[in-house]
Amino acid sequence: MAVKKERINLGEKLIIPDTSAILTGKIEILSMNCIVPTSVIGEIKHGKMSRVIGHDLNIIRTASPGQEYMEQVREASKKTGDFPYLSQTDMEIIAIAKEYGGVVISDDYSLQNVCSEMSIEYYGCGIEAIKKSIRWGYLCRGCGTKYTKRLDKCSICGHWITRYAITENENKRG
Repeated sequence: MAVKKERINLGEKLIIPDTSAILTGKIEILSMNCIVPTSVIGEIKHGKMSRVIGHDLNIIRTASPGQEYMEQVREASKKTGDFPYLSQTDMEIIAIAKEYGGVVISDDYSLQNVCSEMSIEYYGCGIEAIKKSIRWGYLCRGCGTKYTKRLDKCSICGHWITRYAITENENKRG
């Protein structure tokens, strides 16, 4: 028995989907008020979905973000600690949403976290969206030293550094 895909309906809101949101089939990019970043179109053209969308690629409403909006995304993603985890396409999706006042549709938690930081509305398309903003810190798996910036290895003991969510108590201490 086939599973019915529930379509995403946000009324007249402008939708900015990422590639995975389009691939779920829950976004009707031709019939919705939708702008697709040109970088997302590039990802689709190189994948299997290009055969499904085919000739419709030429009539999809696309945009590339302004540099000032890309800079806002870079700054916000550095503030949250998500910068190393966002692709260029992810940043363009957020920047276009900010520039045009759109709603982001993505299951990418880092992307959603930066949207939250920038007061951009977002929804998940296959999994539940994040409930609150996360600030990331970095922790040495060996000696437990905490860092505010991403490193590959601990400057003290040489072990690998992992990302962790900073608790509200840590945020209050500074």
